Amino acid sequence: MDRNSKVFQTIAWIIFSIELILIIGVGLVSHFHPKDPTAVPDNFLKFIISFYFIIFAIIIEILTYFAIKNMTNENQSWNIVLIIMGFIHNPLFLIPGISELILHLKNKDTYGHI
Repeated sequence: MDRNSKVFQTIAWIIFSIELILIIGVGLVSHFHPKDPTAVPDNFLKFIISFYFIIFAIIIEILTYFAIKNMTNENQSWNIVLIIMGFIHNPLFLIPGISELILHLKNKDTYGHI
């Protein structure tokens, strides 16, 4: 593992941590704020939509976690997953994802082939 690769993984972990804190913080504030009209779903459809949104957010966060954890491996498939997460979820993940891919292409001798 290259030093630059570790730097890009650290940047990705920082972005992931800030994003997770914001997701949890906004959820808690909207749930406990007494005058927030979205805190309690008033009908079944809003409940189902909010439930599926929470499940979708959890799945995205789990995929992003494993993509960051395995982004420095020789297998670059998790790096591609991180780039896809950058397109569909948080564009800040494009920075470490593309940088790691460029570093991988630059150092084929130490990383192996794509």
